[in-house]
Amino acid sequence: MERNSAHRKQTRRHACSPGGPLYVLLLAGVAVLLVAAPAAATGTPGGEYDPGIAAMLAEIDESELRDTTYDLQNFSTRAYGTDGNREAGAYLSARLAAIPGLEVESMDGELNNIVATLPGSADASDEVVVVGAHYDSTSTDLTRAPGATDNGCGVAIVLELARVMSEHSFNRTVQFAFWNAEEVGRLGSIDHAARAATPIVLYLNYDSACYDPLNRSVLDIVYDERSAGIAALMADHNTLYSTNFTLTENVHTCTSDHVSFRERGYPAVTTHCEEHGPAHSPDDTVDQVSLGYAKRNAQLGLSVLAEVAGFRDEEAGAAIPKAPMVVWDLSGRLDGAD
Repeated sequence: MERNSAHRKQTRRHACSPGGPLYVLLLAGVAVLLVAAPAAATGTPGGEYDPGIAAMLAEIDESELRDTTYDLQNFSTRAYGTDGNREAGAYLSARLAAIPGLEVESMDGELNNIVATLPGSADASDEVVVVGAHYDSTSTDLTRAPGATDNGCGVAIVLELARVMSEHSFNRTVQFAFWNAEEVGRLGSIDHAARAATPIVLYLNYDSACYDPLNRSVLDIVYDERSAGIAALMADHNTLYSTNFTLTENVHTCTSDHVSFRERGYPAVTTHCEEHGPAHSPDDTVDQVSLGYAKRNAQLGLSVLAEVAGFRDEEAGAAIPKAPMVVWDLSGRLDGAD
């Protein structure tokens, strides 16, 4: 997670400071909850429980999340420009290449982004759904930058989503991306977003999304007006598929990779944990990762990705012809209050 320059004047407790046009203040320690707008307010139907998607969520394997995070921390450092960073990129490229059905493109050169594509149906539009995480790390000691919570576990979630989704079919093409050089200015995602050749209907970002030492289950959804419908869909699915987070809205103004896509006009959302804990330090190791929290975060994202991509129920032969996009009525309170 790249630090905001303004934050450097503040405490290290948070890597990203609160703010932004949709920021909701926390009063008396009680977070304002993110709640999906009712159907009557949005003009579109709310999400419906899909047993096929529910079964897919059960395929998320907590041990896979741990093992990948453990592997990534053991490069000692993944700081941009180091041997560990290059070795981690090769590791991730090989992991993706080992998943049947994915077309892997490793961007050789200075940035070394890694993108794997799961093709959509034959009659699909050229629209794509993208989920990504940055794999570089940073620390107060760059020779010891294990980066487990920031952002090895985020990478592990995206890799697990690729494994699970590759075993299913979707109308839209889905891309799984690992960005480099986020910690030094989002260089990898900026480059990719600028060169994107097809329309991106959703970019979902995982960064600092696996740390919940007190088991509070608070998850912040970072979004803007263009992606408010996705945020509402996430709130809806949080109940439908029993991921059961306490969702907050825009508590963090993190300049993570979602900003690169937002600036290009694409709907982009980041999920973010309540605290940063050991991030950007040599203590950011796998034992700091809250694996149950990470698994549910992966499941929540998977449910939304599956719906927006158009999950095809192989048993029933059905398909979602076009993903429902909930349009939030921004004239009212975002918590649904009058």
